[in-house]
Amino acid sequence: MASNAPHEMKHRKVLRFQDRQRFPESNSFYRQLQLLVRGSLPLARQKAKNRLREWRAAFANLILRLRQASEKRRIHPLVYLSAGTAVAVIAVFNLLYTTATTVSIDGVELGAVASEAEAQAARASVEENLSAVLGYDYTIEDSVVSYSYSTGLTARSALVDESVIEEALSNSIHVVEHGYALYVNGEFVGATQTKGALEGLLDQVAADYRNENTVSVEFVEGVEVRECDLPVEDFTNLADVALRINDTKEGEVTYTVEKGDVWSVIAQDHNMTSAELLALNPGYDIDRLSIGDVLTISNAVPYLTVIATQMEYYVADIPYEIEYVDDNTMWEGDTRTITKGQYGTADTVARVTYQGTEEIERIVESQTILTEPVTEVQARGTLERPDWAPTGSFRWPTSGNITSKYGYRNIFGGSSFHGGLDIANKAGTDIVAADGGEVIYAGWMSGYGYLVQIDHLNGYVTYYGHNSSLLVSVGDKVFKGQHIAEMGSTGRSTGNHCHFEVRLNGDRQNPADYLP
Repeated sequence: MASNAPHEMKHRKVLRFQDRQRFPESNSFYRQLQLLVRGSLPLARQKAKNRLREWRAAFANLILRLRQASEKRRIHPLVYLSAGTAVAVIAVFNLLYTTATTVSIDGVELGAVASEAEAQAARASVEENLSAVLGYDYTIEDSVVSYSYSTGLTARSALVDESVIEEALSNSIHVVEHGYALYVNGEFVGATQTKGALEGLLDQVAADYRNENTVSVEFVEGVEVRECDLPVEDFTNLADVALRINDTKEGEVTYTVEKGDVWSVIAQDHNMTSAELLALNPGYDIDRLSIGDVLTISNAVPYLTVIATQMEYYVADIPYEIEYVDDNTMWEGDTRTITKGQYGTADTVARVTYQGTEEIERIVESQTILTEPVTEVQARGTLERPDWAPTGSFRWPTSGNITSKYGYRNIFGGSSFHGGLDIANKAGTDIVAADGGEVIYAGWMSGYGYLVQIDHLNGYVTYYGHNSSLLVSVGDKVFKGQHIAEMGSTGRSTGNHCHFEVRLNGDRQNPADYLP
């Protein structure tokens, strides 16, 4: 008899013997025969009553004839009385007693059935059901239990149904038990006999992501609690199951190096130090990265990943528009504020979805304007610039509302790093060069969407991400303020905005430190 069974076969639910008593349909020949006999009993009883009446009439007729004959031959009445008594005793004995098979296990009687065939059928049925749960052929062997039959005279009232023997036999062997099993993505995690206990553990995992504004909480993984029969060794302590689903599991997280990436920035983006990243990727030269290199970011992932959606209520800034007035006394790309703009405000209701602590979607459900934005008027130079060389200072790459600043953000008790400045406005808003320089990248890049990178030839490189369209190509020389792209929401973005980064010798800087 094998000792281990693949878990993928354990989910098959075997009906308990009590259930099979309530629902007796079966493919078993013995069970079908039993059903046939039970269904025929009413008709058989009626025929027996009719036959009994016929016998009584025949018996009365016989007694009458014998009495008439005895009167002629003068036979004593005691003879007839003795014969009748003997017939009655035999009939009562057959009614109360019958031959039957008693089933015992380890010397303990489980009950008596009508025949040895029924006892053998009960044993075969138990072996079949246990084999289905265990995943291998299970046989009740005498070395495990002493299983025996004995046939003899038994009171009819002591006979039990075959299903009673099956239940008692299964309980005595006790290799399978009924309970509740937890599966994550089809993988068996643990089992318990207590109904609702596993659902309670899952609710505890999701509890940290719930508040009074939560709309829904669900798991990324396929999580299922199944009611089924399992081998007794699969039942575990509930605390062990809790520890496992709250822990991490083996699963490599990687990052593919792209153009413009540097080691320290990759580490910073994943909340690591350069040394920690190197420990996961021994043998790499941190000063020499090639596009397409695959770096290991983590060797473990959360066992369960939560996606939570909630309603958020806040006052949002409404971006102001900029109106330009041409000025032929200023160089192209230079601007001067004539009338300063002002942000408007609006009561905002948004449906926000987080995966773990990271925001993956924000849908504004409604906005009520509190104050209207005031348009800013700027003078824009039209005098041809004699040189595209950088000025050494940066200007704002666009106008709009700052929706996300540089640095760490706390969400649901966790944190994530944002390496730039997000400036939101309507789709198609002009994106301009923060300073003069040479375009070193213009195209699609992973989460940035359509991206422009400008090398200012002084150690600084600026990034302009999530554009809807690009107006420059690699190798172009651009001046400060030159129109290089249109605002959009490409790549990993939750709305129209410009993701603006400043990097010095490959290290990210806080753009706010360089902007007027």
